[in-house]
Amino acid sequence: MADEETVIIGAGPAGLACAAALRARGCRSIILEATNSLGASWRRHYDRLHLHTDKRHSALPGRPMPADYPKYPSRLQVIDYLESYARANSLRIITDKTVASVSKKTDWLVETTDGDVFEASAIVIATGLSSTPFRPHWTGQNHFPGTIIHSSDYRNASALDAGRILVVGFGNSAGEIALECAEAGLDVAMSVRGPVNIVPREIFGMPSATIAIVQQRFPYRMVDAFNAPFLSLRYRDIEELGLKLARHGPLTRMIEQGRTPFIDIGTIAKIRDGLIRVFPGIEMSDGASVFFSDDRSQDFDAIVLATGYKPALETLLPDLTDRFSDAGRPARDELQPGNDGLYFCGFNPATTGLLLQIGIEASQIASSIAATARAKSFPGRSCGGAK
Repeated sequence: MADEETVIIGAGPAGLACAAALRARGCRSIILEATNSLGASWRRHYDRLHLHTDKRHSALPGRPMPADYPKYPSRLQVIDYLESYARANSLRIITDKTVASVSKKTDWLVETTDGDVFEASAIVIATGLSSTPFRPHWTGQNHFPGTIIHSSDYRNASALDAGRILVVGFGNSAGEIALECAEAGLDVAMSVRGPVNIVPREIFGMPSATIAIVQQRFPYRMVDAFNAPFLSLRYRDIEELGLKLARHGPLTRMIEQGRTPFIDIGTIAKIRDGLIRVFPGIEMSDGASVFFSDDRSQDFDAIVLATGYKPALETLLPDLTDRFSDAGRPARDELQPGNDGLYFCGFNPATTGLLLQIGIEASQIASSIAATARAKSFPGRSCGGAK
């Protein structure tokens, strides 16, 4: 049994940021990563992915992104940055180490699928909201003759090897995949089931995330009311394009419902030009024909399910249902819900950018762990002392 001050589960941006913040406070930690490399979620994303927030507001604590990076770094640049961040902070990461369960005895016990057990005074679950792809099912889906993939398996338009593409969903992955396929000259449609919020990536040349940072000191409903006239003018034709505008503003829906707004980087222009068609939700399919809830139908060669992910915390926490009633995850802004040394980082979407939010949470978590360790004065442990 290995004895650690803090065990961090997941070597994505949240896990790395927490480990670096702990190290800055003189606290030892170890990161357990189920895959063979850090930044797994960034490695599995599609080729053309770029950050939707600018690099100045997307760096993790203590290390800015390189000056030669573009304003919106690419997927590969983010991976390089995460690798350099881990090296610069001398983080201890064990890869190919899948956690089977997390339980509390006197201290916390982390058991892995290969039989190892780690004992720790604190645990940080940093697997985030995008742990397990969510794949919806409809009648006739199993008989669709073409390709059906989740967006986590999508790489680029040419790899689809198809001419007629249906993208299911209207999140940021859906919009960017549909945009790329349209730019590649494919016949593209999107299936959008519910109401949407749309925000431009930039407003008069300023990143929307920068504006959100300035506005975060004000009540979120006030911010939505202030921004509503501009968004209404910018996207006044949305319902004519086949989309239903959400009744509440983007910040209200994010905070109250956990729904991230769609950040427009050109998709809406393609819809306006007729290069991306919009359908409502799928009712069923029959062979290559997909039938929608408004009684329209269309034949497709491939379907991309950009339908998001689930946190899948039940695979780690046997007592999940006793702990959380909020969709199987901590409620918003709850970094240590039980006040028992079990922390969660990276589970709060933010209009200011997830990486910036992760940095804030990592600092708060590390400060809490360091203060608890000092109060208990663990013998032989360095937390709160020299690095």
